Amino acid sequence: MASTKHRAAGFSLVEVLVSIVVLSVGLLGTVGMLLASVRTSNESATFTAALNLARELSEKARMNKGVAARNDAGNAYLVEDWRADAASGAASAVTACVGRDAACSTADLAAWDMSEWKRRIARALPDARLSVCFDEAPWNAAADEYTWACSKTGRTVVVKLGWTPRAGIGAKAQPSSAPRLVMQLVAGQVHDGQAGS
Repeated sequence: MASTKHRAAGFSLVEVLVSIVVLSVGLLGTVGMLLASVRTSNESATFTAALNLARELSEKARMNKGVAARNDAGNAYLVEDWRADAASGAASAVTACVGRDAACSTADLAAWDMSEWKRRIARALPDARLSVCFDEAPWNAAADEYTWACSKTGRTVVVKLGWTPRAGIGAKAQPSSAPRLVMQLVAGQVHDGQAGS
């Protein structure tokens, strides 16, 4: 009789150990799902910030369409392959177009808009990369992705934004080779005797 009780007590101990192992595996899976959820939430917040910044620039360009629609050096909204890390220490000598007494031309306003907007991009997006250009074909069908290169022709002004996504613990984040967000800002037009194409 005593040997039967002893076997039953040993069997219960094995059951408890197996339960602890199964519970530990379940908890590890739950922690993994939680970390993936936090990482996805962070990337979603970064994408939303990028989208809001692109919309903001679109509104600024539409309000100053006389400058934004020009496809020449007089368009301060055009930026080719700007990177936040390379420009972080550069001081800007742009006239501040703030306040009631500010005397700014439309070109000064565009330069100031872009200077302030780039500063906000650098703060909001990790390792930000930016191009604002005339581009009729931002999609590369062969590679099935957007491209950084701009055609510099046509009548469509687009903003292309890229950033390095936040990686998980111990993982090395890789910068994207393609823009993560491409958005049309304003359609070009014939302005000051210059064609938009």
